[in-house]
Amino acid sequence: MIGLGGMGSALAASLLATDHSVVCFDIRPDVLRPVVELGAQSAGDARELAGACDVVLTVLPGPTQVLEVALGSERGVLAGLPEGAALLDMSTCNPEVAAVIGQAYDAVGRRFVDCPVSRKAPDLTVLVGGPRGVLGPDADVLAAVARTLVYCGQRGAGYATKLLNQHVKYSWYLASAEALLIAEAMGLKASEVAEAIAECSGGDSGLTTAAAYFRHDTEFVRSRAPASTIEKDSALVERMATNAGIRSRTLAVVVDFFQSVAASEFRDRAYPESTKLLKRIRSMPPKSTSTP
Repeated sequence: MIGLGGMGSALAASLLATDHSVVCFDIRPDVLRPVVELGAQSAGDARELAGACDVVLTVLPGPTQVLEVALGSERGVLAGLPEGAALLDMSTCNPEVAAVIGQAYDAVGRRFVDCPVSRKAPDLTVLVGGPRGVLGPDADVLAAVARTLVYCGQRGAGYATKLLNQHVKYSWYLASAEALLIAEAMGLKASEVAEAIAECSGGDSGLTTAAAYFRHDTEFVRSRAPASTIEKDSALVERMATNAGIRSRTLAVVVDFFQSVAASEFRDRAYPESTKLLKRIRSMPPKSTSTP
């Protein structure tokens, strides 16, 4: 396991709980230590880790880090991975990353599959970039930490599907937060409006996240990803949509908003906290006269 942020640490803990042998690496010693205390071994770099494993899982911040770890000529996974072994990347990246890494791995008899995830271990949904069977025996490793494995058909499709999920999820969140701001501006109690909508067809992930902010559910809000992650994911979706020849106005709104968030004091805070900034951006000066 390479990358021990919130997702990577949870994955490592779940693998250890199911009696898998786990070797971990992260450039931050402070996040490596707790996983070692649970029973994992540690490696000095990605190359050393790869040489000790049949399958390598990576959960990294984005494309730059994934490419560096996967392909680094001196300390990367490919430099140490045994013949026939696999790298399964569970990060959120654009499909082109899968093409670049996959070509390099194919050329030397190593396996690469994009396997981004949604939700958290042990209730993960893994979006597998390939047809059923592409994981071979490594499917058992993922099945130990996931609720569902979805085979997306071809290399890069796992990454693409994850980005499309992000598009839907955060567009929904943003629309929900704006709706509750309207409710608040009308003098309605936003938390009560949220409860009502939750019983209607509009209620699910986006609404739930926005509603948690208005309910002052600090624990839930702080458990969400930082806004910088959403800004990165949204930009990747926009690039993918542009490459596909599609202009999404909903996506443009999401990208614009989270770019503003990334340039603000909310950048590294849980993304629902950016609702405070949303209120500043969306609020209009009071009208001098009311109109029907």
